Amino acid sequence: MSAKVALVRCEDYDSAKVESSVRRAVELLGGLGGLIKPGSRVLLKPNLLSARLPEEGVDTHPEVVKAAARLAKEAGGLIWVGDSPGGYGKNMDEIFEKSGMRKAASEEGVELVKFNSSRSVNGLPVSRYLLDADAVISIPKFKTHGITTITAGVKNMFGAITGMFKAGCHSRAPKEGDFVKILAEVYSVAKPGLTILDAVVSMEGDGPASGTLRNTGFILASLDAVALDAVAAKMIGLDPLAVASTRSCYERGLGEADLAKIEIVGDDIGSFSLSDFKLPQTKAKVLKIIPKAVANSVASLVKFRPVIDEEACKRCNLCKLSCPVDCITIERDRCEIDYKKCINCLCCHEVCPYRAVYIKRSMLAKVVWG
Repeated sequence: MSAKVALVRCEDYDSAKVESSVRRAVELLGGLGGLIKPGSRVLLKPNLLSARLPEEGVDTHPEVVKAAARLAKEAGGLIWVGDSPGGYGKNMDEIFEKSGMRKAASEEGVELVKFNSSRSVNGLPVSRYLLDADAVISIPKFKTHGITTITAGVKNMFGAITGMFKAGCHSRAPKEGDFVKILAEVYSVAKPGLTILDAVVSMEGDGPASGTLRNTGFILASLDAVALDAVAAKMIGLDPLAVASTRSCYERGLGEADLAKIEIVGDDIGSFSLSDFKLPQTKAKVLKIIPKAVANSVASLVKFRPVIDEEACKRCNLCKLSCPVDCITIERDRCEIDYKKCINCLCCHEVCPYRAVYIKRSMLAKVVWG
């Protein structure tokens, strides 16, 4: 076996249960002794997409971050907690507050940091905190994603990139095949030493911000985030290589995605019944039931577009500021998307904290999706 993934059941976010599950998952991988030495600077990198409450299931739950912080402190680490969220990130204080991350950091005595400065690595503006850290622990939230199908270990490291560069990536690479190459490049320069996936409560359907919450009841952990994503895909009935971000990293040799070469330790994967996990409307359900090549051809014909619900819109302008092609108009009496310019990157759908941006499907999409 060339990779190991720990799978541990965790039924809810009770603090003691989460700590026990995270601790067991990490111990199954050999503990933190090989990653963290006394005095090491350790960056915990959760998924802090937007200013949402923990019970909304959009951001990594603070209890999982607290559990990781405790283990890292026991190993002698000096802890930072930070992320660069979708959008322009100027509301980071609000995100820290509402997500529960500020309270969690205060309770654990660790430092919250904003990814406001970077250094260029292979042309990518990577947060200096990630580059200065002696160890990086990624703590993603398990969700669906309109472009990448799922967001877990690999996608979480896109947050290592600072500022509006991420939005620019969408405009330069509007197609999934091109975008995942950027994700793979980012992952190659921001590869964490350990990934702990919060899948206690996950998001299915139209994730990563407007889907439906589902109690999936598990924690995954691995030194190889590509292998972790492969196992997560398998658990919801997907061929790991049908997830383009996983396939792109695997083809570059950045991690393992061949399930035959991944050792799953801990709880029995067969005891989790998640094959009916709902994919985003942008992804045809045939991805689960017919060969990948055929499914991808069908999926390419499925049309969709983001639409703004003017009554639900709070005019916060996050969608407008996040749009890489400047195709959104937000005014007091109207909210519009210029579809001649729109590239369907779904950044607007991803960052809206009020579910005011939804996905409208074509008739073919409704037939394929059901």
